[in-house]
Amino acid sequence: MVEYRPVPDELIDEFRGIVQYAFAPAETPESYERVEDLPGPARVGARRGLFASAGNAETAAGETGESDAGGDLRCVCAHHWFTVALRGDDHPLVGLSAVATPPEHRRQGLVERLLVESLREYRERDQHLSALWPFEYGFYRRYGWARAGSYVRYNCPPEALAFAAEPTDGRGTFRELASDEYDELNRVLDAHNEGYALGMRRTEEWWQYRVFEGWDRDPAVYGWEQNGELRGYVVSLIEEGEGETELIARDLAFVDREAYLQLLRFLSYHDSQVERVRFRGFPERNPLLFDLAEDPRAIECELRPGAMVRIVDVPAALEALSYPPDAKGRLTIAVSDSLADWNDGTFAVEVADGVATCRQIGGRGAGSGDDSPDVTIDVDTLSQLYVGHSPVERAVRAGELSAGTDAVRELLGAMFPPQDVFLREEF
Repeated sequence: MVEYRPVPDELIDEFRGIVQYAFAPAETPESYERVEDLPGPARVGARRGLFASAGNAETAAGETGESDAGGDLRCVCAHHWFTVALRGDDHPLVGLSAVATPPEHRRQGLVERLLVESLREYRERDQHLSALWPFEYGFYRRYGWARAGSYVRYNCPPEALAFAAEPTDGRGTFRELASDEYDELNRVLDAHNEGYALGMRRTEEWWQYRVFEGWDRDPAVYGWEQNGELRGYVVSLIEEGEGETELIARDLAFVDREAYLQLLRFLSYHDSQVERVRFRGFPERNPLLFDLAEDPRAIECELRPGAMVRIVDVPAALEALSYPPDAKGRLTIAVSDSLADWNDGTFAVEVADGVATCRQIGGRGAGSGDDSPDVTIDVDTLSQLYVGHSPVERAVRAGELSAGTDAVRELLGAMFPPQDVFLREEF
């Protein structure tokens, strides 16, 4: 048997060792005696683990001749408590990361147990939405997480961005930024995230430890300001690539087209230092980089899948969302959820005046009961509709959603109109 609980600070070295072996086994292990000794990015998040129960620990001690007063740590993860924008409101979202099991404890169902216990903790903390960046999409799809959105990644020589290197005539300047300027940085970030689902409200801690600090070395953070007002920023590192020196722009945001051009100009000015520039784009809408570039064929563009999302608690999630004014009616929705039994059942949902009420009317087993539900859906597809990843009709055509009538599909479409989804934070 195992027990799910926080990983204490005195086991930080063991926790980091398990994570490093899982995600960076070729790197030389580093030892940390105190949380304060960790790289900045590793200090953020609530550490959790599965520990062997007392009986198991005694058995292990009998076999090895050793015992661990802190418990036998079998599987670990970290939770990040975020606030994101979704359909006009701020919502709590839990980021799940660092899920890892040492090889001697794998293939024992520990990750599934860890995910169940994590979801239960989220629900107890009134968190109704979760997200993660998977090592493998198919693995987490089995447990109810689903891809939400895509983004593009650009790769080009700095000369390909020279079209933006026009004289500014004193209209603005670049300067290096500090982490205590997070209020101004947040204003730029919020403006750039406008219209995107899952735009994060970054905290001071996140700016300091996850933006301004790195795992091995700190990035450079520069901003472009005009008339004393910050209008855009870029976070970058220069690294040795495969035979080439590259500028990696880890993050950039801007308030308008001119600020975007200025950031591209800044990247192009590294032509004497690097052979390539790599940077992340966003769910594409005007102004497109290909439309701006003089030679778009010199810019490689790769479409990449976004993060994965999951509803933690169906009634809480549906009641927390704001709905368009034309969404009005009543539905019965049968949800299948093999991991979170509290979601696995049939729910009556009524929506009017932008607000929904939701109550469970059938027990475990979607579609149970005498009356057929209006909608039959898995929790992963419901999660995609919830954040706006795809239109209802696409889910119907893909066989991921069964809706009895046109009126039902119209109401679902009114409740969950599609929108651009972009969770830029990696954790």
